[in-house]
Amino acid sequence: MANSTLMTMLCSAAVVLTATGAAPEHFQPRAKELLADSIELEKNAHCLNVVYFTGNDMQPTAEADRRISELLLYLQQFYGKEMQRNGFGKHSFGLSLTDCGNVDICYIKGKQPHKSYAYGTGHDACIAEVEAWFKANPGKKKSTHTFIIMPTWQDEGYSDKNPGGVPFYGYGRYCFALDYTDFDIRHLGQKTPEGRLLTKWYGGFAHELGHGMNLPHNNGTVDVNKALGTPLMGSGNYTFGMSPTYLTHSSCAILSNTEIFVPAGSTHQFYSIDHEPAVHHVEFMRKGDMLELYLEVSTDVAHINAYVQDPPYAVNQDYEAVAFSCTMGTRNGKRVAGVVIPLYELGNLENKDSGELGLDILIQTYEGSRFRWRIPFDLSKQAAGTPIETGKPTFMRGY
Repeated sequence: MANSTLMTMLCSAAVVLTATGAAPEHFQPRAKELLADSIELEKNAHCLNVVYFTGNDMQPTAEADRRISELLLYLQQFYGKEMQRNGFGKHSFGLSLTDCGNVDICYIKGKQPHKSYAYGTGHDACIAEVEAWFKANPGKKKSTHTFIIMPTWQDEGYSDKNPGGVPFYGYGRYCFALDYTDFDIRHLGQKTPEGRLLTKWYGGFAHELGHGMNLPHNNGTVDVNKALGTPLMGSGNYTFGMSPTYLTHSSCAILSNTEIFVPAGSTHQFYSIDHEPAVHHVEFMRKGDMLELYLEVSTDVAHINAYVQDPPYAVNQDYEAVAFSCTMGTRNGKRVAGVVIPLYELGNLENKDSGELGLDILIQTYEGSRFRWRIPFDLSKQAAGTPIETGKPTFMRGY
């Protein structure tokens, strides 16, 4: 019997707990050390569904229960500390735990061989089987956010030393990551082959989970990056554990209205709004070395983020999109969101001085629905103090 299956049987039914700083006794010393400065997180209304999925010809990697639990609990603390640092309180994604302190992982064996669930093509089949399993086991589904982990393939192309083969990306409110024998927090931060490999895959694990929790790619401003390092939702998947990595304020603003981050007692019907939020008026202009943006918005709007980037605007071409959070207030008796963007904070964007840039405006409602539109502009053609044409907003649902 696989060690992970044995541990699951030894641990009793899942209960919802919050991290308190005391790691379970059976965790390894490195995990206990890393979790020793844990903050006590607020209780959650909803928890992340964690699924370990294998083809019908594979088994979970040895000690998956312990390893994945340690990695997820450390990551829960990272998100919680970043939420606190950014002013959103001690909130993180909820995790359902077993009585012995492991994360309550749902082990699901697929109906097909593992190569039927390949990178780039296998996610839909996997999701269909996971949702069928949840339908048969309704008490196991804690939210609409599901993290699916698969063991690396073992063949001529992939192995524990060169993991891969399986889906590894965000897909709406699903996200995918992989597992391998040395995917273990004891290697975190070590300048060894195992440590460097862990940074690559654990950083990706943390980054793709962010996508599954509604986060788009984004970069920090010049000043913030100098102070804090690399944003996780930028290139932080290559730095996590090795050098300073953080969440932008814009990312934390989105998380504050994400289903699995809200505190116990929340009554929101998450992601239920399918109509465009009301934006009554938009002002966007250049004033000297600044860009100024103001929007009159309806009362159902919780947060507005602004992202400035170079084209192309295709998927995975937005890692360098510099993120700004709008401030909500009133202006002439109207509810207004506004932000001032210093041009020097746009860092290394190639078209900062000449050529097209895109300003993306992401609007989030209190129940988590997100809408986005883009305003293209060229600063070399823009006289200071002149409004930038915004056009009629074309909303894109989500990100």
